[in-house]
Amino acid sequence: MAYRITPSCIAPTRINKVDRDNITVIILAANIGYGMKSYGPKTLLNVNETETLLEHQISLIRIVYPRADIILVVGFLSERIIRKCPPGIRIVENQLYEHTNEATQLRLALNCTLTDNVLIIKDDIVFNEDTLADISKDKSCIIYDSKGQIDSDNIGATIVDGYATTFAFEMPDKWCHIVYLVQKELKIIRALCNNKEHSRMYLFEILKIMLNRIDKIKAIEPRNMEIIKIDNSRDLEKLKI
Repeated sequence: MAYRITPSCIAPTRINKVDRDNITVIILAANIGYGMKSYGPKTLLNVNETETLLEHQISLIRIVYPRADIILVVGFLSERIIRKCPPGIRIVENQLYEHTNEATQLRLALNCTLTDNVLIIKDDIVFNEDTLADISKDKSCIIYDSKGQIDSDNIGATIVDGYATTFAFEMPDKWCHIVYLVQKELKIIRALCNNKEHSRMYLFEILKIMLNRIDKIKAIEPRNMEIIKIDNSRDLEKLKI
């Protein structure tokens, strides 16, 4: 399957119905990404003729959430990412990125947030505008894929009646590495990330602990979603038209 990743300069200009003034979008971009270390930071990979992955993510976030406070967490080759980061983005550096993981990235970013609505996105996700279209205004949720756009070796989720109840690799429905947190769920995630024993955990592991406490979180598969997770050089071929 080929994916047509539209440059932001000609992207649709409609303002999505979920536009809100008070939202923080956190992009987790500090990890090395060992499968593609020779390529440098994944977030600086070119996804089309005019944009890096980072520029593409930010441009689409700006379409859906024009007034979002965007926080970018960097670590591996941070100086290179900072030089190429678009203006208006707040940057947090995880200087211990080699010895910590996504939970620490998230802790650093959450300590800087100014809102009670937080959207978290991994740096290696290429998506279209519709991916963010159906995020609930007042309820935490994850985005998932049941159509095979996310490769089968990625983390999955058990989806029951529109809710995710756990995360596991063998599940056919795949988590898209996007999560929206408000209210109780955001409070739990803050506490979990502040626990030093969790500093080396991945985001899905933190979410899994959260689900042990609240049983479930709303799961959304957006209509017309196009999404790719860049794990290796083969995934880059999917970007070609």
